[in-house]
Amino acid sequence: MARVYAALGTNLGNKVLNLENALAMISQMVGPIEATSRLYTTAAQYVEDQPAFLNLVAQIKTELKPTKLLGAFKKIEREVGRVPSLRWGPRLIDVDILLYDNQTFKIDTEEGSLIVPHERITERDFVLAPLCDLAPDLLHPVLKHSMQHLYDMLKKGERCYADPVLMLPVYKNAPWSLGNKTFVMGIVNITPDSFSDGAELESTAAAVEKALEMERAGVDIIDIGGESSRPGAEPVTEQEELRRVLPVIRGIREKSKIAISIDTTKANVARQAVDAGANIVNDISAGLNDGAMLGTVAMLRVPIVLMHMRGTPKTMTGLKEYEDVVAEVAEVMSRRVAAAEAAGIYRWNIIVDPGIGFAKARFLNLKLLRKLSVFKKLCQGLPLLVGPSRKGFIGEICGRPEPKDRAWGTAATCCAAIEQGADILRVHDGAEMVDVAKMSDAIWRGE
Repeated sequence: MARVYAALGTNLGNKVLNLENALAMISQMVGPIEATSRLYTTAAQYVEDQPAFLNLVAQIKTELKPTKLLGAFKKIEREVGRVPSLRWGPRLIDVDILLYDNQTFKIDTEEGSLIVPHERITERDFVLAPLCDLAPDLLHPVLKHSMQHLYDMLKKGERCYADPVLMLPVYKNAPWSLGNKTFVMGIVNITPDSFSDGAELESTAAAVEKALEMERAGVDIIDIGGESSRPGAEPVTEQEELRRVLPVIRGIREKSKIAISIDTTKANVARQAVDAGANIVNDISAGLNDGAMLGTVAMLRVPIVLMHMRGTPKTMTGLKEYEDVVAEVAEVMSRRVAAAEAAGIYRWNIIVDPGIGFAKARFLNLKLLRKLSVFKKLCQGLPLLVGPSRKGFIGEICGRPEPKDRAWGTAATCCAAIEQGADILRVHDGAEMVDVAKMSDAIWRGE
């Protein structure tokens, strides 16, 4: 079988859905998708008076010969809805062959001329950026330079376009851009035994109002949890977890379009929560607690947060020994990312969380916070969620035994996390941490 790298782009309609539909057809008509890049938005090039594009690169295995492959890609374009139009003009989908194994050829076909390697690879940042996600060291068959070298050279040249911007499709019709804004995830626990706010929200109405209050304060995501993850916590049944979370998700969705994440380690809870209106799955076990989780999320086509933890909430306090916490946590998370991709989750839908406060002693949490940028780089630059809110090590350092008194210490850790490249903060004190994020973004990510 040949290994093919294909570029996909779209700038009309529901762009994320266009890409997902094209990839599904590629899997059916061409062969298995081994990996996908992150998702990028780029300004239109060549013909500039048109909407921005969403772009990605897919790594595919296929038995199709080049001419048959081109025919399959053209058929996919037509089935997604592309119609003939101005060259380089607006389109629902574009699927181009970039590389076919290490081969070079030019073939005239009924679908047009097929040149491989694609003759415009070296001038297109919207191709090289995602291609470097998958194969930075791959040599161009003709130029004999790595893809990373070609991209570096392009960025050093005279550029008239802004750099590609990473995107996170929390909403398929309006994906979020990453890098300039830190998104705040507000915690709404529907549990009697959470370490910080257990038994605080005794009714569905109270939980929904708490979420809406956070939204009014500027929180971007509401994280709904029906099972405590505090150290030593006992597990709850799937039925009980569903009983707790589904009415709250439905109640929020009836009144708001705010993004909702479901904090669960159970695949069926994740599925029913998404069916009820959740946008994101937040799994503190990174798919290890329930073998069906990763496949379920792949089917749901929603983002997933993969968090590092050893053991379970009940056993993790005895599992705090590390030789090099940053490298070891990153290695584990890289394996979980690979498992997620193998299950069919697109790379652009994966968010990593180093698990601050989970199976880590105080000094290890501090080391992780100091080295989050290193951790993020080791995890392929995937979106980074950090959840330091009211954690025990903050109480130890600040002398605050009550979790609710740790807002100022949490604020400091959030500032540090943003400076180190965090994309999402998971917090209890929504209004306060929204301001922390705004100021930190202005300092470190502003013009």
